[in-house]
Amino acid sequence: MRRLGLIGTLLSVWGRAQDTLPPPPFYIHPSKRLSPEELAEKRTGTFVTGLPRWEYDPIRGFGFGAEGFLYINGSRRDPFFAYSAYRHRIDANIFIFQNTRYSIVANYDAPFLFGGPYRMRANIEIIRDPDAQYWGIGRRHLFRPLLAPPRAPGELPRTFRRMAAYEEALAEPFLGPDGNYYTDENYARMLLESQLYNVAFERLLAGGRLRLFLGYELDLTRFRSHAGHRTKVRTSSGEVVEAIQRPTRLDEEYRDGTWQRFRLSGYEESRRWWVSSILAWAVMYDTRDLEPDPTHGVFLEYSHELQTRWLGSDFTQNKVMLQAITFHTPLRWGKSGRLTLASLTAFGYIWGPRINFIELYDISSQAEAGGILVLGGARSIRGFRENRFVAPVVAQINLEARTHWYAFRLLWQDWIIGSVVFYDAGTVWDELSQIKPNLIGWVGSPGVGLRLAWNQSTILRWDWGFSREGSQTFFAFQHIF
Repeated sequence: MRRLGLIGTLLSVWGRAQDTLPPPPFYIHPSKRLSPEELAEKRTGTFVTGLPRWEYDPIRGFGFGAEGFLYINGSRRDPFFAYSAYRHRIDANIFIFQNTRYSIVANYDAPFLFGGPYRMRANIEIIRDPDAQYWGIGRRHLFRPLLAPPRAPGELPRTFRRMAAYEEALAEPFLGPDGNYYTDENYARMLLESQLYNVAFERLLAGGRLRLFLGYELDLTRFRSHAGHRTKVRTSSGEVVEAIQRPTRLDEEYRDGTWQRFRLSGYEESRRWWVSSILAWAVMYDTRDLEPDPTHGVFLEYSHELQTRWLGSDFTQNKVMLQAITFHTPLRWGKSGRLTLASLTAFGYIWGPRINFIELYDISSQAEAGGILVLGGARSIRGFRENRFVAPVVAQINLEARTHWYAFRLLWQDWIIGSVVFYDAGTVWDELSQIKPNLIGWVGSPGVGLRLAWNQSTILRWDWGFSREGSQTFFAFQHIF
């Protein structure tokens, strides 16, 4: 019995020695270290995750594509193994929708570049979307119902409360006085083509909790109105006819003084490509543990983007963003069960004598998880259509209760099934002087979703958001923050 006890003791000591990880070559704050549970689940070596994707988008129809991640984690002898989700990650995806929208995206991320206190990120994104959304610029659209343009002189605009009925009414063709059919099917849409290239470096300070960011981004964009284009649409009787698209909301606001009032530019039918040449810098304070799926910590960021003629940009503008993200896990059970409360609060402001209007569409392209399209869509207020509310000043709040329920191993892969309950809210203002300490003009969207964590670093998410205008669902990779 005494010999068995001695053997057990030796095995226990040996096991603890095996779990001992080498210290990093420079100071990293203990809050950045992964938890024992996360370290136990973290895979070593190089591996690939990814799968074919399909989804239905109410704007673009059915879509199909694939997304894959290449992870290089290193071994447990790596001094950074306990302090980062991976040493290198390459993410590539391609997607095409029923409406011919396509996107090709590639991203590279390297924490602790060259084994030092540096981080590098690089991105390439090519998009063509014939149904990019244009719902109007300015705070006034927060308070308006959905408006369909009048079809005859003296007729008042038609109003709608629900998005489905509104879009059905827009698409219905009607005979004009010249005998041609006309439609407003693309009234809130435009053709967008974009090529984005950026690279950024970070310097880690204060044990990795403070990060200084410097980056450069080149964004080439061009746009086209659908006005005047002929399209096949179905009448109320079921007959398919060829109809002419009437002027869109983009055309109306381009001509009615809205663009001049907000000093907007970036759209002309005769222009081939508009150039946004952006110098960006940021300061970040970060105490999160596992970045793809944190359990505790905070992330605070101030970012600033500058465009000027001397950078080669067609625009002269400044864009700033403030965001605060928090994570707290008050409850754990079993091996992997947990409840994590997560929140994001973001504020963005853009100003200048010559603003690229499409820059109003995201709070900042330097946001931690990429650009946040305002104010509606898969990573914003999920119950409203993408870019539903847009203005120079924007505020957004996302609250989530994330739960891990069950962990299992299948096909040599580690999986965790989870769920989320969320509430999204936000608002926009035309200028800083409009900001008041009240909730007038804020819009909200509750929702629910499912999560599937794949090998810890890849999160598959399905969300279903609700709003006063209807509901919509999304399937994508990674948390929204």
